[in-house]
Amino acid sequence: MSHFLVKKVAVLGAGVMGAQIAAHCINARVPVVLYDLPGKEGQSRNALAERAVEQLRKLNPAPLADAAQAALIEVANFDDHLDRLRQADLIIEAIAERMDWKHQLYAKIGAHVAPHAIFATNTSGLSITALASALPDALRSRFCGVHFFNPPRYMHLVELIPTASTDAGILDRLETFLT
Repeated sequence: MSHFLVKKVAVLGAGVMGAQIAAHCINARVPVVLYDLPGKEGQSRNALAERAVEQLRKLNPAPLADAAQAALIEVANFDDHLDRLRQADLIIEAIAERMDWKHQLYAKIGAHVAPHAIFATNTSGLSITALASALPDALRSRFCGVHFFNPPRYMHLVELIPTASTDAGILDRLETFLT
């Protein structure tokens, strides 16, 4: 098994699970950037991600060990900040459970994923193999499912799901990191 150091995580989707996965990373002292769609006209460009981070401070049970740590989550949007994906060692997609939306997102971000980064989806109900079919060939071997259970801070479970193309070492690296 090769050494895998996660210096930064990108979480794609600032819904309930995406935001709580971001909080879980911050609790582990791993910097994270939380992405979502750009805000509507008249809103901040990062309004959806900002709102999700603010909501983390209010949830019970608390997803953050210290609510002040919410400020450590970097917010971004899919239109203006795709270049920041290159800094991520691990990218976790957690958008809505729609195959077409996930495929559209994968097409948009594929060229921005660093050559060493692991790309994972937090899906619980969609085929990992079907999701992988939308990825560039170079990324398929670094793609898998990493299904957190809600709430991630309290449910000490995570399911790792490979595709037939997933490099076996990817799962070992993720298991080590997540443990």
